[in-house]
Amino acid sequence: MQPGVISEGCSSVYSAHPPHRPSPAPHRVGQGTQISYAGILLAVLIGVLHAALAPVITVAGVHPNLALVATVLLTDLGGFGVGVIFAFVAGLTANLLVREPLGSIPLALLLVVAGVAGSARILGRVTWAFPVVAVLVASILVDLLSLGILRLVDLPLSGGLPAERLLAAALLNAGLAAVLVAPVRLIAQRNAPDEKPAW
Repeated sequence: MQPGVISEGCSSVYSAHPPHRPSPAPHRVGQGTQISYAGILLAVLIGVLHAALAPVITVAGVHPNLALVATVLLTDLGGFGVGVIFAFVAGLTANLLVREPLGSIPLALLLVVAGVAGSARILGRVTWAFPVVAVLVASILVDLLSLGILRLVDLPLSGGLPAERLLAAALLNAGLAAVLVAPVRLIAQRNAPDEKPAW
């Protein structure tokens, strides 16, 4: 075989023209599945803040769910893959620091990620309204799931289902998301191209 010639059915290392490899498509915010090292550290920080501040902060008799709000916003921005990693890390961190059944917080947040990502595919991201509505609905579902898990592993709760508290907590979380959605999207658009993916 002469240099510069490629025989049929095999490629030569002496070929003057190496095979063409198309460059990967540029990463865009909201469509990738990678999360940066800064994102993982942020998930740990959110988990710690959720465990430390959420039980202390009280508005109208209810506590905000910081991990839930952050998970919905990050899933809305980064997609399913980013949301799964963030939800697991933040949920596990919070779960290790609070008195909740082990695995209950990551499980609830992972279900939220699946719901938000699936809804975004079907409905699309309707500006800032989508994550706010997603937080409102997810807050009620997460609280119902948490109550169900507590009834399985602990004594049944007295007084029935606290519907008013569930709705108040959902409105509080949705209000927090409405305040944060614009600055979070702005920060993500500015920093996403410069971050190195963790995996």
